Amino acid sequence: DMQRVAIGRALVRRPKAMLMDEPIGALDAKLREEMRAEIKRLHIKQGSTTIYVTHDQIEAMSLADRIVIMHEGVLQQVGSPSEVYAHPANLFVAQFVGSPVMNVANAAVTMNGSGARVTVDGAAEGFLFPAELVGQLDAASVEQDRLALGIRPEGVMVSREPADGYLPVEAHIIEPLGSYDIVDLKVGAQMLRARTRSGFVGKPGVQVFAKLDPAQAHFFDTTSGNSLGVRL
Repeated sequence: DMQRVAIGRALVRRPKAMLMDEPIGALDAKLREEMRAEIKRLHIKQGSTTIYVTHDQIEAMSLADRIVIMHEGVLQQVGSPSEVYAHPANLFVAQFVGSPVMNVANAAVTMNGSGARVTVDGAAEGFLFPAELVGQLDAASVEQDRLALGIRPEGVMVSREPADGYLPVEAHIIEPLGSYDIVDLKVGAQMLRARTRSGFVGKPGVQVFAKLDPAQAHFFDTTSGNSLGVRL
């Protein structure tokens, strides 16, 4: 209530611009959710330009028209919430924005017949990708030992039965989150997290099958951390 009063006092003057520095960071989760909605409603009603400082990426994504992401005082990326989520400029942004965080794994890319294969570190087999991936990576002039694959959990597709393009993997940990589960899949030496419907996998330790959506894949230079700008 004190936070609501303080924000209300600031807004009642109808300022042209406001600076909010972690205004709801000390509240519990339920109150933060309520206050995010209230701040959004008041911002739309007032139309004031607001600079909102937060370390909570959920606050930033839900409230902002444009996000400025900084790390150790250095600007990383500026864009709309959808831009920084779908096209992160580097590894820091990729793993800061989004919950659960983006999967990142060292990977090698090879041609295989009419397509490309992306093999994560320690895996015996590679995921099938369009052949154009090889050309885009060649144009980026990145060495194989500096290549990292990034993909969000919703880009990791899971099947209980063998299917075309799916690789056998082990379900390692299952986190039930109500309407969906987050499942850790052991792929070679890596763990890739997938988002599945609730109860889809069943129990830890079972074998399932996984496939990556090329349209949701990102590739990074591990030395600079920068995105290679691959679009499939």
